[in-house]
Amino acid sequence: MIQRKRLAGNSGLGYYTSWEKASSKGCIYCGKVADTREHVPSKVFLSDALLENLPTIPACFECNNSYSNDERYVACFLDVLKSKIYFNYNLSERMEVRLEKDSSLKAIIDESIQTVDEKVCFDINENRLMRILTKLARGHAGYEFDYVNFDSSKLKVHYDYSFNLSDSDLCDFNNIPEFQCYPEVGSRGIFVVENLGTRGKTAGYAFWSNIQKGRYRYRVEQNEQSDVCVKIVIYEFLYSRAEFRKNSNNSETRVSGEMNE
Repeated sequence: MIQRKRLAGNSGLGYYTSWEKASSKGCIYCGKVADTREHVPSKVFLSDALLENLPTIPACFECNNSYSNDERYVACFLDVLKSKIYFNYNLSERMEVRLEKDSSLKAIIDESIQTVDEKVCFDINENRLMRILTKLARGHAGYEFDYVNFDSSKLKVHYDYSFNLSDSDLCDFNNIPEFQCYPEVGSRGIFVVENLGTRGKTAGYAFWSNIQKGRYRYRVEQNEQSDVCVKIVIYEFLYSRAEFRKNSNNSETRVSGEMNE
C-alpha cells in the first residue's frame, strides 16, 4: 500500500477542519475568508436538533445563510414524498411543525406532490435539489479529506429514489470497498486495518458515517487518481453520489437520475 498525498500539498492541513474567528481559513463554498461555522449536514435534515458532535466546516456568513430556503424545501419535499409513497412511514414531529409554521412552503409541496388515481405524482425542483446535493457533497469532502481542490475538479452528481433501486443496486451502493492505499494524513474518510494473520498486510476502508439512523448518512472515498466520491443517503429514501474528478478545464457537469452509470 502507498500513502495518499494531499490534493493541494501539506500546506492544506486543517484548512477546512480547524476554524477560529478572524482566521484566514477559506469558506468551503466560495473561498472567501470564513467568519462562521457550517454544520454538514444541516440540522434541517435531522429529527433531533440537539445532536452533538456534528461535523462543521468554515463558511462565510453569506454562504452559510444562502442555502437555508433550499435546504428546508428539499428536506420537507423528500420527507413528505416518502410519507406518500410508503404508508408505514410518518413525517417527523419537527417536520410537521415546520410545515405548519411555513404555509407558503407547504402550499408549494402540496402542489408538487399529488395522488392521482392512487398513483403518487411529484415534480421536485431539480435546480434546488442539485444545489443542495452539491453543497452537502462539498462539505463532506472538505471535512473528511481536509483539503480538496474544488476549483480544478469536474463535478458529477447522480441521484435516485429507493423505489427505483433494486436490491442489487442498493447492495452495490452500500458496499464498503477496500482500497490499496493509505489515507492522506489528517483525513477521516478512510480507516486503515492491519491483518495480523497475513503478516501485517493492510487495507483501507471507507465506512459509512451515520449522523442519525434512518435520517442521514454519508461516506467519502478517494481513488488512485485522487478523485473524491461522496455518497449520501437522506431518509433512506434519496440516494446520491457526487464525484469530484480532477480536471484542468475547471468545468462542472451535473447528472441526475443515473445512479448506475
